[in-house]
Amino acid sequence: MGGPRLEVVKFGFYVFFPVGVMLYFGGPEFYDTYVKGIKFWPDINTTYKPPTTSEEVRSALDKMKSDREDRWRKALQAKKNNETSSSSSTD
Repeated sequence: MGGPRLEVVKFGFYVFFPVGVMLYFGGPEFYDTYVKGIKFWPDINTTYKPPTTSEEVRSALDKMKSDREDRWRKALQAKKNNETSSSSSTD
């Protein structure tokens, strides 16, 4: 196997590799170059603001219901159009 010199080299690697990694990735140059420009949180003006009062909740629910009904009507109309076009194309 290896001798005492190998053990010294392994020990040096085990000690200095993590220190070097911490110095490189923890340094201010790395932070300024790679991390500082990242915007993690979205802009407050573009985020969803949930309703807080009962009137806002009611209006939000009414809007959701009307949107859902519109989607159902469009889907039903599209289904009827597909059925009429498929039945006329088979004639």
